[in-house]
Amino acid sequence: AQATSLGLPLLHVVIPRDASSYKEEYVKGLRMLRDEHGISVIATGDMDLVGSMERNWIDECAEAAGGMRAFLPLWKADRRQCLERLIAERFRVVFSCVKSPWFHSGWVGRVMDSEALRALQTMQKEKHKFDSGEAEKTSLDLGGERGEYHTMCVDGPLYAHPVEIQHREPPLELVSQPGQREGEQW
Repeated sequence: AQATSLGLPLLHVVIPRDASSYKEEYVKGLRMLRDEHGISVIATGDMDLVGSMERNWIDECAEAAGGMRAFLPLWKADRRQCLERLIAERFRVVFSCVKSPWFHSGWVGRVMDSEALRALQTMQKEKHKFDSGEAEKTSLDLGGERGEYHTMCVDGPLYAHPVEIQHREPPLELVSQPGQREGEQW
């Protein structure tokens, strides 16, 4: 629906669930996009390295595919300024997935507006503990770069029409997912 509203084609790269190497399959998918559609640049909203990464993952994959490069326009950008600009430019962005201990399910479907940004800034200053009692070592990243939250843009200046979304009540809670800590809610 987003691609249609933007007047763009939606191209899929399917990674087999039983792939022995996710990265190899991803690189193979990038090669397919390059060869079949002439794509030479992959743009992402990545803002920083995650975890123990030494380099941006998409950048590595584009290089491995050959004849491709990554475009990272938000790399190392100030998160608060990016969110303020997103709001000022009248993009309608909603939270699509959130993680405890920072968020509760009521955030799913919430619009990223000035009030939500203020709440995020407050959360960034707070110390959090997981239900398991494990202390969080890092504060909330305003851009959600450590997976604290995910968003979806449903309207904005380039959209021909808003994307209609249906909210599931209550939102689906994921439990025992790979990488999910004990007591953590997604």
